[in-house]
Amino acid sequence: MEKKFQDIIDELVDQYTYADKTERPWIIGFSGGKDSTVLLTLVWRALEKVRKEMPFPYQLRRPVYVVCVDTMVENPIIEEYIDDVLSKIEQAARDNQLPIFVKKTIPKIEATYWVNVLGKGYPVPNTVFRWCTDKLKIRPTLSFITEQVDEKGEAIVLIGTRISESSNRAKTVKRHEIKGKRLTKHTNHQNTYVYSPIKNLHLEEVWYLINAFPSPWGYDNSKLFKIYADASADDYECPSVVTDKSHSSCGQSRFGCWTCTVVKEDKSMSALIDNGEDWMRPL
Repeated sequence: MEKKFQDIIDELVDQYTYADKTERPWIIGFSGGKDSTVLLTLVWRALEKVRKEMPFPYQLRRPVYVVCVDTMVENPIIEEYIDDVLSKIEQAARDNQLPIFVKKTIPKIEATYWVNVLGKGYPVPNTVFRWCTDKLKIRPTLSFITEQVDEKGEAIVLIGTRISESSNRAKTVKRHEIKGKRLTKHTNHQNTYVYSPIKNLHLEEVWYLINAFPSPWGYDNSKLFKIYADASADDYECPSVVTDKSHSSCGQSRFGCWTCTVVKEDKSMSALIDNGEDWMRPL
């Protein structure tokens, strides 16, 4: 299993040191969940290896942006956890002189949940009209990607999609995959490529890495494990970077917005309440 992780790190090193005409930035869609945590962990280890083993000029010149979107109606426990993690990532990257930069995106004021529902009279999101994901999660991140593409010409988006997550994810990956190529064209954004380094990892391998190895940014991974254990529900997370139209909805989200009306019951919040977070009951 550890060899599999090392193989991914070696691939990341090879891709990072690829001699681009422009140093296309890497943009990691970071939700703070298990898959994006594993993805960032492996990227972090790859950058450490580049600095240690690669000769000049293959140094740490390519910036890596850790992009996390705040919908402003997040589950409060998840929001607190994410803020803590991002702070640790930012500080550790600075202390270790790694080109990792944290970017927290938010919707424009006119796109926020309460402005749309109370101000514009939008119906609350439902199974027919799920306007929330695009306005609250996708557009803020796409706006940041656009900024990077405008500055650098191209960008590479790294996502924590795994084939074994579901049959739909497997079909999506295979549909856009180009045999022998690591990068695929972003379906919704010009001059942007998508890279899925952990697509072949299985769920047990993801949790093994989280539980068996210390976080490179010094966070206690047992807290992440406890959040999942306390909020045991559907094993799915809301995407912050959409690379395919099949990601258009987050109605099944494990850690969705506390205002979510797409599902009949917020199973994750109900589970958190059952596990002692009684203050969340009014939500």
